[in-house]
Amino acid sequence: MIRSILFSIAFWPLFILYITIMLPVTYFASQQFVFVKIYRICTKYLLLCLKYICNIHYKIENKEYLKSNTPIIIGCNHQSVWETFIFSLLFSELSIVIKKELLDLPIAGLYFRRLGCIPIDRSSPIVAIKTLVKSGEIAYKKNQNILIFPNGTRSIDDEHTEYKVGIYAIYNHLNLQVVPAHVDSGKCWARHSFIKHPGIITLKFNKPIETGLSKAEFMKRFNHEINSMHEKK
Repeated sequence: MIRSILFSIAFWPLFILYITIMLPVTYFASQQFVFVKIYRICTKYLLLCLKYICNIHYKIENKEYLKSNTPIIIGCNHQSVWETFIFSLLFSELSIVIKKELLDLPIAGLYFRRLGCIPIDRSSPIVAIKTLVKSGEIAYKKNQNILIFPNGTRSIDDEHTEYKVGIYAIYNHLNLQVVPAHVDSGKCWARHSFIKHPGIITLKFNKPIETGLSKAEFMKRFNHEINSMHEKK
């Protein structure tokens, strides 16, 4: 509890102050500048606070699967706020699929827009998929990788999830490989939890799923790859 309180005192006020001060810069800077110079700095500060205050460390396995001459889609399970930051250290440009409601947040919503995030209306699956495909195509033309959390919301640790088909829609439309990713951040920083538990968060990648699979084949393969990483962690 004490560590968690100290983390909240050390991270959130300075995080909010920094992004508020830097907000005018976003109107003139490029999308890549906002991603690398603002988003990434916030990520590094978050990791420092987690390490030295909460004794939460991390490791990333199989980063070599992210190497590609063309954009890729990363499909990752979602357990915590942690993974919404960490990918800024792995890419210089990335379009992240988020829920539409996040655009309404003060200050943060403006950053989501400037970062080129893809907002999805989860109340209407048909509209969501159309938006995902259209916005994904725009990101692809900008040579950006795409990050999607296909379970739609944060899930508790050790929970197996049947992932939503939106990831197949964008995979099929753009004809891009999908790199499955698994994170176990929920064991240290669970959703809706103030308490943070010491430990090592592991973000693991699996071999890219080749293009051209049918919907049934792709979803079966994707679920298997995510769950197999879950079993081996």
